Amino acid sequence: MITKKVLIRFILASCAFHVAFLSLAGMLISGGSSLPFETFTVQLSDLPKKEADDSRKAESKKDVSLDKPHKEPAAGPEETVDLANPSGKYRTYLRDLRRRIESLWAYPQDAYSRNETGTAVVRFSIQNDGTLAATGIVSSSGFESLDRGALAVVQAAAPYAPFPETFSLSTLHIVAKFEYDLD
Repeated sequence: MITKKVLIRFILASCAFHVAFLSLAGMLISGGSSLPFETFTVQLSDLPKKEADDSRKAESKKDVSLDKPHKEPAAGPEETVDLANPSGKYRTYLRDLRRRIESLWAYPQDAYSRNETGTAVVRFSIQNDGTLAATGIVSSSGFESLDRGALAVVQAAAPYAPFPETFSLSTLHIVAKFEYDLD
């Protein structure tokens, strides 16, 4: 018959072993730090000047942040739109703008040779005369070469067409997603 002392020691040893094992398993999975998280939404109306990249930023050694504006934006009404879902009075303008960008867009050669994939979300601002006022990364692809490629094509497509008079805007902020996939 097992005595109470032996049984209590066995239970305490088992608990200590399980606590140690679970602690060690957590360190092995996460490398000693907390697991990364993904950001699912972006509030476009309150975008910060600089935003920390998601968990894949560690793969990219250099920080990719908003570029300085090329010139001061004109005072007046502004609006932010998504290039993927143009609607209303901006539909035709954004369709033409998207075609212009897509005609120049290419996979960055260095990223292609390293099999880098990812999605870069870029925000850029166009003034009413078609001048590119600012560009920046909203969400990093995790690779500087892909982020720079997305910014470069937006800059290469400038200057853009002036706004139609019906826009009544000084600046149009556009959010565009650049998906780099090797499939």
